[in-house]
Amino acid sequence: MSEVPKIAVLPFKNLAVALLFSVFLGPVGLLYASTVGGIVMIILGAIMVNSLLPVPIILVWVTSCVWSVVAVNRYNKRHLLMQCSR
Repeated sequence: MSEVPKIAVLPFKNLAVALLFSVFLGPVGLLYASTVGGIVMIILGAIMVNSLLPVPIILVWVTSCVWSVVAVNRYNKRHLLMQCSR
């Protein structure tokens, strides 16, 4: 009998988990969805916290949440296409 080839399937990232991490942890939570995005927003967030202005800090937090959702959707779509092409 011939063996069925085993294909490694990468797990999808959960959108709800990514959003919860970003809402509660801000830029640090973005690391789940996008490592590069998390590092960029952590650095930007550190700069904004030093300014002590509330509006830029809130913008960094909201941007992290939006970036997290976009990054997870892009990741899942890319990996779904990779699985379908096999």
